[in-house]
Amino acid sequence: MKRFWKIANWIILGVQGTICLLGTFYKHIAFGWGLGDLLWYGIMYILFITQLILTIRKLKQNSQGYLPLVLIFTITTIFICLRATIWRGVEYRWNGELFYNH
Repeated sequence: MKRFWKIANWIILGVQGTICLLGTFYKHIAFGWGLGDLLWYGIMYILFITQLILTIRKLKQNSQGYLPLVLIFTITTIFICLRATIWRGVEYRWNGELFYNH
C-alpha cells in the first residue's frame, strides 16, 4: 500500500507540473479574472514547488507518509482545475473547453 501512495503522489505532481507548463508555455489557462489570472498562476506554482520539495524531502528521509501529501494536493489540484473550467470568473466565461480560452 505504501508503494501505491508513493506512485499516486508522483502522478499528482506530474499533473500539477503539466498544468503549470502548459499554461505558461503553450496556451493561456483562463481563470476568468483577466489580469488577476496571474494570482492563480502564482498559486499553481507555489503548490507545485511545495509538493516537489516535500516529496524530495520524503525521498531523502526514506519516509512512508505519502498519504497526507496525496490527499492535500489532490484536493488543491481538483480545486485549481475547477477554477480553470466550470468556476471561471466573469472576465472569460467557460466555453465548454478544458482549461483553454480562445
